[in-house]
Amino acid sequence: MRPPLSYVPALFPLVGFIAGMLVCEMAGYLWIPVVIISGVALIVARRRLPVWTLPLGGMLLFCGLGGADMSCNRLPDVNDDFLSRGQWSGEVLEISENDRGIHMVVRSDDTTGVVADMLVHTLHGVADGVVPGDIVSFHGTLDMPSNDKVTAGADYAGILARRGIVATGFSEEISVDGHYDSWRYLVWRMRREAASLLMRSSLSGETCQFLAAVIVGEDDWLSPDTREAFSTAGVAHVLALSGLHVGILVMILGFLLFPLGLLWDWRVRCGVVIAALWIYAFLSGMSASVTRAALMASMVCGGIILQRPYMSFNGMLVSALMILIVSPRQLWMPGFQMSYLAVGCILLVMPVVLPWVRRAPWCMRWLLLTVAISLSAMLGTGMIAMYYFDIFPVYFLLANIPVAMILPIVMAGGIAVMVCEAVGSDPAWLCSAVDGIYDVMLRWIELITSLPASAIYGVNITWYVLASYYVAMCLGLVALWRRSVGWSISLAVMVLVTVFVGGVTSEEEEEQWFIPHDAYFTTIICRMPSDGGDVSRSRVEMLTTAPDIAAESLRDEYAERYRKFVGHPTSAAEQSISIVRGNTVVLPACDGTTGRLVIVNHDSILSAPCYDGGIVDCALICRGYRGGWQTVVDSLRPCRILLSADIPKRRHMRMLDSILSCSQIPVISLRDVTLSSSDLPDIFKKIE
Repeated sequence: MRPPLSYVPALFPLVGFIAGMLVCEMAGYLWIPVVIISGVALIVARRRLPVWTLPLGGMLLFCGLGGADMSCNRLPDVNDDFLSRGQWSGEVLEISENDRGIHMVVRSDDTTGVVADMLVHTLHGVADGVVPGDIVSFHGTLDMPSNDKVTAGADYAGILARRGIVATGFSEEISVDGHYDSWRYLVWRMRREAASLLMRSSLSGETCQFLAAVIVGEDDWLSPDTREAFSTAGVAHVLALSGLHVGILVMILGFLLFPLGLLWDWRVRCGVVIAALWIYAFLSGMSASVTRAALMASMVCGGIILQRPYMSFNGMLVSALMILIVSPRQLWMPGFQMSYLAVGCILLVMPVVLPWVRRAPWCMRWLLLTVAISLSAMLGTGMIAMYYFDIFPVYFLLANIPVAMILPIVMAGGIAVMVCEAVGSDPAWLCSAVDGIYDVMLRWIELITSLPASAIYGVNITWYVLASYYVAMCLGLVALWRRSVGWSISLAVMVLVTVFVGGVTSEEEEEQWFIPHDAYFTTIICRMPSDGGDVSRSRVEMLTTAPDIAAESLRDEYAERYRKFVGHPTSAAEQSISIVRGNTVVLPACDGTTGRLVIVNHDSILSAPCYDGGIVDCALICRGYRGGWQTVVDSLRPCRILLSADIPKRRHMRMLDSILSCSQIPVISLRDVTLSSSDLPDIFKKIE
């Protein structure tokens, strides 16, 4: 029997709260008092009005509260005075490191009346020893995030805005002025201490990295190959702390606390589970997925303690409402969306599927249950994963079933190793067993990724298709519960609409290129799809002024950073971007036109027969060229000059001012924009 709507009283407040957040984001906040007063009035006068006015009043009230919460959490406005100060100080919130340098999120102090989060990049060795909670001061220049410095289709500014970052910059001078023992520092310290227990054990390096990620969320040590393998196999959710890990932790706690339930009241065991879950949630940094799972599990245990009935779907809605109240920008985070879509689909589909599972032989029930849960989760997250990450794992069922069996054993073994190391013992036999079990799981995942067409890459999903898909999914869930012909017909019609929208909004793949914004080298990346426009078989070439060793590092970085443009991933055996050399390149535009570009990165290029006397549409002057722009004009006679972003800033500005004041040749500075194939008709326009 279907539960009545009154079993999910959190539905209307959550819908109203989200609606208020969206309206506030688009239309300001002047409407908020009117909506709150209207909602309160409907709730107060509910006895004299129809029964449906109570949920309507609740929705209006929470709609106003959602708008008010969003207005209170607006990004601070930073002006030119703040960006041009030249020196800043603040608390380090996050810090990470990769091949390109060290990256810190710093919250500025309020000495100027502006409290803003900044993403600061620096070189290796400059910020050694800096940890979350440190008060740092640095010199440099800041800019507001812009999509002009990334390839078309990448919303770099939007990604940073969802994280609350309003400015980015680079600094070569960072000093630590003090330390603040904030909860972020405590979380970082606890996670590092827990991970160090694994690192000093007899476990192999790969197993330690995996356990540090799935137990305490320390995933910075995972290798790119491991991440790629899990993503291609469709089990990337295993590497990010989520409700799956919380559920496994609850199973382990239930097994360990079973004697406690025999000696004392079972309510004590539930209380211990609640306390352990919130300690774990704090250790994970209060991520949305873990917080959601901890809230839902706490409600289950609380219902048991109070001997009150509990409905999982309502608990999920309450947890979402609580998370959005504390951090409203979580609504736009992919992790938050995918977590709740997966759990929501599982909770809605499983009650209908469970009767069929119970009819199966007892030896097949666990397998059927795992398949049903995996399919339900993929139903909710598959399309949005393709929208954000442009990948769909084909054999996700084959990968998830063994992983679901092995992961609890590996996590339990890792926790046991941590406990033994904490008391001063190194169980070599247990470490060997955990290594062997993890190796079996990793080999299976690598086998899945090696299968033909293991994943579909470069899937271009527009928001039109995404919206129509989830409308169709909602109709499908209603049809599954109601089992009526009308809803089934509506579902079929919506599926046809989704297919039609996908066909209309899909873009034909064609040859494209762009020049990334880089302060060290000049690079041009070209993508040439194979016959038929198959992005997964595109040939991607990178023309760069970087030396061979640096070019290899750039290739790996660009393959990951511009994954949507490249179209398929990199691996140790096969690189998705081939490095080409030369100084003359013919670039095609989206409208079928072409233009010849000469890269001037050293003085001798002007005397070499690199352009065979043909017309030069653009001369791209780079860091390696030490001559003057007039020599380039006299030698190449270009129709347009481009100044690369890697030219030192002062020389760049002097050359730009000189060309603008002394020449009629159009000039474009690449310090402010990134050029792509869509700009080619204007860039290579012949000057009459």
